[in-house]
Amino acid sequence: MIRKKQTEKPSEWDPPAPSTVYIKIKNIPYETFKTKLNQGLVTTDLDQIRYRLEKHIYCCGVCSKHVNGYCVITNRKAEPGWICKSFVPKEEFIYLDSRPDRKDPAEFRYLSETGLEKDYIESAGARERRHGNEGTKALYDEGVTLYRQGRLKLALEAFDSVLEANPLDFAALFHKGNALLKLKRYEEALEVFERASEINQENAGLWTNLGFIFTKLERFRDSLEAFEKSISLNPVQKNAWEGRDAVIARVRLCEERLRESEEALKKNPEDPDTLFKIGKIHLRLGEQEKAIQAFKKALEIKPENAEAWQFRGKVLFKAGSEKEALHAFEKATRLKPDYAEAWFEKGNAFLKLENLKGAENAFKIAARLWDSKGIKSKAESARDKVKRLHSSN
Repeated sequence: MIRKKQTEKPSEWDPPAPSTVYIKIKNIPYETFKTKLNQGLVTTDLDQIRYRLEKHIYCCGVCSKHVNGYCVITNRKAEPGWICKSFVPKEEFIYLDSRPDRKDPAEFRYLSETGLEKDYIESAGARERRHGNEGTKALYDEGVTLYRQGRLKLALEAFDSVLEANPLDFAALFHKGNALLKLKRYEEALEVFERASEINQENAGLWTNLGFIFTKLERFRDSLEAFEKSISLNPVQKNAWEGRDAVIARVRLCEERLRESEEALKKNPEDPDTLFKIGKIHLRLGEQEKAIQAFKKALEIKPENAEAWQFRGKVLFKAGSEKEALHAFEKATRLKPDYAEAWFEKGNAFLKLENLKGAENAFKIAARLWDSKGIKSKAESARDKVKRLHSSN
């Protein structure tokens, strides 16, 4: 009996055009797409889709038509790595928050992903994963994969599960911090990286990312110190050097604007707007006491400035004067009830003062206000604060 030679069916990769995927995602007529294309309004989106197709991020595994291993269009089994012209990404894969390689958008060009190329970063948590807890290792590996695919919220859930088992897992903290950075949840990322720095102060990538966060939060002196710390640990880092140079330029610009504002103040010493501007510059330069004094004087002249109360509260809070900070935030929210930032900081002050009910209420209000303004990343940060409050009770 002659047996027929069996040939394996090759993986099928027949992707649609980026424009086809865009039209399906947006659910718009082709004519509308052409108009947008001619106006230059879809170039970035098309580039993102093209990238995801080229890197096989978009595939049957993330297609809305792929159910229980079968394609509902062709009614046959489809491998997750295949793709066809009918591809439509599931809703959670439409807007990936990041690209999984090192070619990040310009605003992330200083972000370090040192260690993400490996399955783990050498740490106590990594050693524990290698020598015992297979469940934790699987969760960690899943988190890394999700991060690389740009599925950042799902990656956060995986890293949180790892950290529940071992809060001192440096690698999981590092990855979680990077995911929060990509989601533009900078205050939360700062908290995570500061926790990581208590475990390992010798990781250059950690300090590079702290520099990146401080830059985003306009804390330029702190940013400069972090980049310089990173460079001292590993001088061969293009992104840390570039970040440092960019911050030095911003510090110099702040110093120049401070001189200009101080000259303007000599002509009109009672100008509250100039005093407020000087306070903000001092804050960016890390000159806390000078910022406090400038905001205080500005508010003595113009007490109805909600933003000045908000900034004064932030400086007082950082200095450890939580009750005074809370008073400042309450003034800001009374003057401007839709001031989401003030409500969020008010929640932090309540939290520090162990008023959990007040904190929860403030965070919920901040989340609603940011949602109404379309600022989803900050709204998510506020909601995460509420979740953590509930989980700690």
